[in-house]
Amino acid sequence: MANLIRGGSLLNYAELVTELGGDPEPLLRAQGIDPGVTTDADKFIRYTAHAAAVGAAARALDCPDFGMRLARVQGIEILGPVSVIIRNSETVADAVEGGTRFLYYCSPAEVTQLVRGRWTSALTLEVALRPFPDREHAIEKGLAISMDMFRLLLGDDFVPERVTMTHQQMSASEVYEEMFGCVVEFGSDTNSIHVSNQHLAKPVLGRDAAALTLAQDYLSQIRPDLAVADNIRDLTHRLLTVGDASLNSVARAMSLHPRVVQRRLAECGTNFEDILDDLRRTMAWQLSATGMQASQIATMLGYSEQSSFTRACRRWYDESPRQLLTRRRLTGTGS
Repeated sequence: MANLIRGGSLLNYAELVTELGGDPEPLLRAQGIDPGVTTDADKFIRYTAHAAAVGAAARALDCPDFGMRLARVQGIEILGPVSVIIRNSETVADAVEGGTRFLYYCSPAEVTQLVRGRWTSALTLEVALRPFPDREHAIEKGLAISMDMFRLLLGDDFVPERVTMTHQQMSASEVYEEMFGCVVEFGSDTNSIHVSNQHLAKPVLGRDAAALTLAQDYLSQIRPDLAVADNIRDLTHRLLTVGDASLNSVARAMSLHPRVVQRRLAECGTNFEDILDDLRRTMAWQLSATGMQASQIATMLGYSEQSSFTRACRRWYDESPRQLLTRRRLTGTGS
């Protein structure tokens, strides 16, 4: 599973940190997050960095429930078109299952499931990544967003049958009771919100069937593996500029095994070597117009020997690096 979540997952982060007396920018940058990304729903950040940013704020502000507070000021609107699915489904159960089906659009790292029972059902939440710091802050934030969904659909007075979390209690009991309306069980086997089937069967009021169809059509065309490939390409490009663009480096940055990275790329018809080669080709073209020497460009592209750059250049442009440099300086055109 990809270590990804949309930058919009930290929407209102800066405002909440500031309101609580902190400085959001250093907290975000310490996790490698550009503060501007938090308002860009089209950008992905590492899921582990998102969790670390929430955890860092909780510690810096002595506010262990920071994740739940952030969820409260965000609501399901951070889910973008997935929130349209939720708001316009036929029943509450349909809304929950629709949100579960399309959650990958927002967060490929999170897995939710509606587990049906005879009298009650449970919405479960897991993060499909190896153990990482501040996981519990991400879980509490995710469950709080789920509560916002249920209250939006069932009314502000909705109280679940049970709420369970796998980690140990971090905040005062009354904080959780205010958030969920009931006592939270910690150290459980699952992260879950239990809802009666009677509640799940209720119709969603004010739904727009046309809006639902449009959102479903839009989300059905989005392949999460392509989002993963785009993220790997962006990460590889950033690592290439600092001379560390290897498969192992990319996998380490994504908290994945290199074989998993290659498998994800294979699912969308590419591989790491092709991505790196294409990035080098593009950078070679750009750098050749700057007046840099061929040896300098070879180094910036991560080649240990200039002969490797020469062979690549002939394959890309059917000319030597020196010929490419001359053409770019003279014309500044080509492909």
